[in-house]
Amino acid sequence: MRVLIIVSLLSALTSCANVDQIDRGLLAKRIMQLDPHPEETVFQDEVRAFREGAIGGGKAVGGGCGCN
Repeated sequence: MRVLIIVSLLSALTSCANVDQIDRGLLAKRIMQLDPHPEETVFQDEVRAFREGAIGGGKAVGGGCGCN
């Protein structure tokens, strides 16, 4: 049990790293975002809405009366 605590503590301490200024451009690329293709996601949502015959129920909250 003691070894497990020491290993988890060491891994937690070594997992933090400073990022150099020159390397921040690599981390800020689109592929590193949660949704790397937001335009494609909007298009896929629109296609799915037409295919299902219903609009909504995605990310926005609304009552369905059109009074956002």
